[in-house]
Amino acid sequence: MAHDARRSPADLLALVRSTAPGDRKQLETLPLDDLARSVATLAPCDRADFLERSPRGPEVVPLLPETAFTSAVLATGIEHAGWLLEHATADQRVAALDLDCWQNHRPDPERFDEWIDALIDAGPETLARAFDELDFELWIVLLQRMADFRFLARGEWADVPTLDGLVGIEARSSEAEERVRQILGTAVAESPEHYWQFVLGAMNESALACQEAATAKQRGRLVELGFPERGQAMGVYRPLALDAIQLAVGHGPTESTSQGALAAPLQGTLLGSALAGLPQDRAAEVFADVLGVANALAVADELPLAEPESVTRSLEKAIAGIEHALVALTEARARSTTDVLAHVAPAHLFRAGATLDPALRTTKTRGELDREADTDPWAVPTETVAESDQTLVDDGAEIEHGPTPLRSGDLR
Repeated sequence: MAHDARRSPADLLALVRSTAPGDRKQLETLPLDDLARSVATLAPCDRADFLERSPRGPEVVPLLPETAFTSAVLATGIEHAGWLLEHATADQRVAALDLDCWQNHRPDPERFDEWIDALIDAGPETLARAFDELDFELWIVLLQRMADFRFLARGEWADVPTLDGLVGIEARSSEAEERVRQILGTAVAESPEHYWQFVLGAMNESALACQEAATAKQRGRLVELGFPERGQAMGVYRPLALDAIQLAVGHGPTESTSQGALAAPLQGTLLGSALAGLPQDRAAEVFADVLGVANALAVADELPLAEPESVTRSLEKAIAGIEHALVALTEARARSTTDVLAHVAPAHLFRAGATLDPALRTTKTRGELDREADTDPWAVPTETVAESDQTLVDDGAEIEHGPTPLRSGDLR
C-alpha cells in the first residue's frame, strides 16, 4: 500500500513556522502531492500563512482544489494575493471569481473590481492569460461599466484619453480609468487581438446579452464544482413525511466496519457514529452526499459560496436535519441509525428532518427569491419559475432509495 506522507495541521504549521534547519528540511523532503493534500486540510487563515511562509508555496498553489485556493486568497486578502493568482492554474482563477464575485446568481461589480486589481498586481503575463480564461462576455460587461468607448473624430486625440489615437476612452472615475488603461495597455503589449476584441465589443455588444451569457456560463461551472442550480437546490426543502420513506427489507451493517478517520465536522455526532458502521467505501460515498446536501443548502439559503463560514453553516445545518430524521426513523422503524443511513439518501433524510423541524426550513420559495432579484440591475432571469411554485409543497412520494443524490465538490 502506498505510504501516506500527509501531516496533521498542527505538525505542518509547526514545521513551516520553525526556524530550525531540520524542520525546514522535512518540508523540503515531503512529496509535493502529499504536501498539497495536507495544506488543503488547514483552516483558510493557516493555509494562507503556510503558503506565504513556505518556499514551496508556489509549487503547492496549483495543486490545491479550486475552493481551497479561493479561501486561501480571501484569507490572505485580495489586495495582497497577486502572487497567488500568478502561480494559480486557469481553473483556479476562474473558479475563484465564480465563487466570490457572484452572489445569488448575480455579479457583484465591486468584487470584480478587486479581483481585476489583483490580476493586474499579478503581472502582465497573468493578466493576459486571464483574457482567454474569463468569459469574453464578462470582460465586455466589466469594460462597459468602467468607461465609454468611441472612435475619435479628426483632431480629438489631443483632448480625449486614448491608447492608440483611434479609440477614445471616457472613464467613469479615476480608478476606473486606471483599470482600463492597465487592462487595455496589457492587451496592446501582450495580445493585440484582444485589444480590438475588447474595445469593439464594448462599443457594439448588448450589455444585457453579455450579462445573460456570462451568468449562464458561471452557473454551469458552479454545477461542475458541486453547487446545483437554484431550482434543484431548493429541492432539499420540499417536505417529506416519515411515512413516505420506505426502508428496504433486510438490515444493513450492525457492527462498525469503517476503518477511515471521520471528517472533523462529524466527530462526536450521531451522523458520524452511523457512518462509522458502514464499510469504508460506502461511508465515503454517503459523506460525499452529505456534502452535496450542504452545497445545495448554501445555494438555496443564498450564502456567499467563497466564504468558509458559509461552508460551516451549511454543513452544520445539513447534519442537524439528517440527524433529526435518523432519530425519528430509528424510533419509528426499530432500525439502527447505520441501517437507516444505509438505505436512505442523505438528501431525503434532510428533507424529512426539515419537515419535522420548521426551524431548519427556508421561509422563501424559489419563486420569491427570483422575484426579489427583479429590482437588481445586474439580475439576469435565465430560469423560468412556474406560476404555481411547488418548492414547499409535499409531493407525497414514497421514497426507498430515491434518485441519485446531489454530489459535492471540495468544500474547503
